[in-house]
Amino acid sequence: MILQFKNVSLLFIAQLVSYLIPILEIPILAKALGVEKYGQILLIQTTALLCSLVVEYGFSLSGARQVALCDNDKPRLARIYSGVISAKLLLSLTMGAVAGVVLALFQTGLDAQAIVWGYLYFFAFGFSNVWLFQGLERISFIIIFEVCLRFVCLLGLYLFISGPADANSALMIMSSFALVNTLVGFYLAYTVVGGFALNVRAGVEQVKSGFHSFIYKSSNNIMLSAGPALVGVMCGQAAVAKFAPAEKIIKASVGLVSPVLIGLYPYLSRKLLQSTSMNLKLSSVIVAVIFVLGVIGAGIIYALGEFLIQMMLGPGFEQAIGILHLFVLIIPFRMMNQALGLTVFMPLGKDKVLSGMLMLFSMFSLLLAALLSYWFALEGIVYGFVISEVLFSVSLIMLAIKIKQAGVRV
Repeated sequence: MILQFKNVSLLFIAQLVSYLIPILEIPILAKALGVEKYGQILLIQTTALLCSLVVEYGFSLSGARQVALCDNDKPRLARIYSGVISAKLLLSLTMGAVAGVVLALFQTGLDAQAIVWGYLYFFAFGFSNVWLFQGLERISFIIIFEVCLRFVCLLGLYLFISGPADANSALMIMSSFALVNTLVGFYLAYTVVGGFALNVRAGVEQVKSGFHSFIYKSSNNIMLSAGPALVGVMCGQAAVAKFAPAEKIIKASVGLVSPVLIGLYPYLSRKLLQSTSMNLKLSSVIVAVIFVLGVIGAGIIYALGEFLIQMMLGPGFEQAIGILHLFVLIIPFRMMNQALGLTVFMPLGKDKVLSGMLMLFSMFSLLLAALLSYWFALEGIVYGFVISEVLFSVSLIMLAIKIKQAGVRV
């Protein structure tokens, strides 16, 4: 259990840094680039990360679980790794083609250099190998290396970005450091796996078997990650620069619970899922505690909202304060939904039901946000996300109660 605590702690630190760095980037980039260029950077960055969610495909759950059950069987580990990498390649080719069609059909106003750096950013995050070391429960070096690299990247932005003309340079710095991290991850994976071979059939099988994990993991992020892209389409690039800082703060808050739950997932796959029953009372306590912590966190962020926005952005971004004050309502519900998924539904074998509901509410949130933006502009998009999250919470709780009353067993 000490090893699990260590891994959870490292994943927690990595998750914290992954949200802290974008927040620290805000004052550096927003003040140097201005509203228009900063909005353009955020649009490219968000689109690349959104596409990488498809390539990552929830392998931090499905892939890590397979690796955790290998029992030091190296040939089996190599087959799993080959299948996952093949799946990622197939998915990346698909997403690259879709992105190319979108760029050809719509006038994005982006130059060729910005598009190239955006593609590299997408590749770097989509092909991360953290899932492999998470399943092996050997994540110390790769997490520490990533954290250090991200801080060096932040220092590079601070030193070299000084005006709107440096927008492409900012993209180059961010994508280059992310790419270095991914390439080092490939080298470390090679030393562990001992080589791999691309296998289209194995890749397709990984896509099929990991579909529900993908829906669960990705849909959790789509509701917020798609926000800046939706804002860019509905309200323009300048609105993205006002929406994204508040969105980054919210993502940082709701994401803190994820490494605790996911970090224990390989251990739960081996131990808890072998049980013939599930202690739903314990799960209820965990969910309730996380919801209360979410309420407390939302209150703190609401109280500090104006100070945070003014400190990070300065003049010209006043609308971001109101956006943040609305957005904090999503925090306790999103945290509770994550806990319900990983402590009730997936351990009970209800991943298909959970993934279906996540997909439904993810699409509903985007449609509702787009619809409300016609009447309430930028605020309407936030209303749509918050309302959808609350409705999703109510639906999950009602289904969990129904499962408990039915006395479902694994």
